[in-house]
Amino acid sequence: MTGPVEERHADMHQSWERLTTVAARLSDQARDQRYHVFDIFDWPAELPTDQFWMSPELTTCYGTAVWDRLSDAERVRLTQAEAVNFFSLNVHLIRELIGEVAGRIYDTRYPGLSEFFHDFIHEENEHMWFFAQFCQRYGGKVYKTKRVAGTAIEGGPAIRDLVIFGRILIAEELCDYYNAKMATDGRLPHIAQQINAVHHQDESRHIAFGRQMMRALYEEAKQSATPEEMAGAGTYLSRYVSSCLRAFYHPEVYADAALPEARRVRAEVLGDQYRQEFHRTVMHKTTRFFDRLGLFTEDTVAW
Repeated sequence: MTGPVEERHADMHQSWERLTTVAARLSDQARDQRYHVFDIFDWPAELPTDQFWMSPELTTCYGTAVWDRLSDAERVRLTQAEAVNFFSLNVHLIRELIGEVAGRIYDTRYPGLSEFFHDFIHEENEHMWFFAQFCQRYGGKVYKTKRVAGTAIEGGPAIRDLVIFGRILIAEELCDYYNAKMATDGRLPHIAQQINAVHHQDESRHIAFGRQMMRALYEEAKQSATPEEMAGAGTYLSRYVSSCLRAFYHPEVYADAALPEARRVRAEVLGDQYRQEFHRTVMHKTTRFFDRLGLFTEDTVAW
């Protein structure tokens, strides 16, 4: 007869076993689908200045009074600047996550995962390259952004890794929502659609791994962390969702799109009810996952 402690240990063991199985399968898929990043894209010398570069429905002003005040030409310019900012944000998020995963690639806490981590880093490095290429070729820069992070987390390795891989999963699922929408948007230049499509294909594997990783880490953390540490991890991650979303609202983007009073524009659209509901829609699957896991709920996020 087994007690609750033994049952929890059995659940944790099963979670790690499933994780290593999933990781091996996803590594095989990654290697079967591998492409040469320097050959796959046909980079045009320039992009049309009278064409959307980002789906207008995904821009930060859409659905607000600011959008209603814009002319057609201003809306087009806004999608162009926001496309560069979206890809810039991907660059910064990828750079952070590569560092975190690289630091754990041969960690003895993760037997059987190093091969997947190698593939993960390889793909994310290529993603960072093609996102930056788009930004530099067609926007003339990679937008700077505030580091999307929060305060340090108290606790042992399990709770710290729960937060780190939670951050990675949140960033991936957020960006993938946009990628999936724009991959098939015929209003956009082919290169923009292609970049979104390639990233969406690779991220589907990373997200599948990330969700299983979070289940395993959560089971492990429950064995060693205090209730206060678990609650702190949930609070941190719910705030991270808000921080990532707010990074889309960049005053320099509005200025580059020639919108007057860029900081006033940012304040106005951030406070709009439509934008808050849009954020909930974008992150609904993600917040539902974290709710079911037991870390935080949609209602705890500052939309």
